[in-house]
Amino acid sequence: MIPFFRKIRKTLADDNKPIKYLRYAIGEIVLVVIGILIALQINNWNETNKLKKEEQKLLISLNDDFKENNLRLQQTIKKQEDVVRYSKELIKAMLSNNKNIDPDSIGQMVTSGAQSWYRAEYVTGTYDGILSSGNINILNNENLKRNLAQFSSEVKSGFEDHEESMGYMLEFNKLSAPFSHNLMKLQVYNDLDIVINVNTIQKAVDEIISNKVYLGLLIDKTIVENHRLIYQNKIQNYIKETLAIIESELRK
Repeated sequence: MIPFFRKIRKTLADDNKPIKYLRYAIGEIVLVVIGILIALQINNWNETNKLKKEEQKLLISLNDDFKENNLRLQQTIKKQEDVVRYSKELIKAMLSNNKNIDPDSIGQMVTSGAQSWYRAEYVTGTYDGILSSGNINILNNENLKRNLAQFSSEVKSGFEDHEESMGYMLEFNKLSAPFSHNLMKLQVYNDLDIVINVNTIQKAVDEIISNKVYLGLLIDKTIVENHRLIYQNKIQNYIKETLAIIESELRK
């Protein structure tokens, strides 16, 4: 294209010889400007294409991370629902002072409810890397950036409930150490070739059912665990929304 413009410029210069050199100079300037504009356009296209490829890589990595987060959280929520359900059942049993409940049932309420604790370990490597490298603006979707920031904030804020719940767990372990091991399922004892007297198991049930301190701790912990379940469902909503945006961006 530049030779074409050069030919036109030369023809114009030859038509009027007194201003030949002026036209020649102007033509050279025009050619240089056109060349610069073309070079800038190519450079901008290359840079845009490069950023697009980098964004695609980040989106793929984020997609992998959040799919894994969704899977981990689904598993945790299922266990957390059991914690809340069994804890509530144990509270009802203790309030009714019913010592005739099947020991295996009480054992299930204790081991899977009162004295259980679960937390999902989230995968945040890609997002943390984006922040530390300052490449957040490579992502063009503003809703995605907001969701990622909100997810990160919510995950960090949830540690207060985690610590409170763990505190209750430590108290339970100290309080119930003398008798809670006797509530292990009989099948576990059989597998270990340990013979345990039925009266010993019943005594452990009586200890649990009549222990008011244990009941107080259990009520407080169950409230915290229910809050944690609500929090986990909230986080899962962020994960699902984020995955939907990422998958939409990858289809473009």
